[in-house]
Amino acid sequence: MSLRTGLAYGLVALTCLGLHNGVMIATDTAMRGAGALAISTVGFAASFVLVSLVGYALHSRFTFREAMSLSRYGRYALAMSTNTPLALGVTWVLRGPVALPMVYASPLASCLMVGANFILSRWAIASPKPEA
Repeated sequence: MSLRTGLAYGLVALTCLGLHNGVMIATDTAMRGAGALAISTVGFAASFVLVSLVGYALHSRFTFREAMSLSRYGRYALAMSTNTPLALGVTWVLRGPVALPMVYASPLASCLMVGANFILSRWAIASPKPEA
């Protein structure tokens, strides 16, 4: 990975982490009194829609410098959805049984997912094109 790609990935990842955590914290506030699993599930669904669109556009444009297409977005959304159950589980454990406030649980879970997200993003957006 080049320095430029690493820096671009880091900036896009920070943007996506900020959006995700903002959605999760806002959902926790809006659903105060609901259970940790319900809050995490609703927050993740809302976050996935927003962050997958923004993340795909920014990674395509800045990180991997690849043209955007519906098929690449589909792969990206699929790739990001594969780590969602793991991130949801980690967030639930941190928010529920560990009893961390969402303001700590969501960022901690997000940090644990950064490496997996880079590998999946690269596969979805910048993988070699099949031979014709």
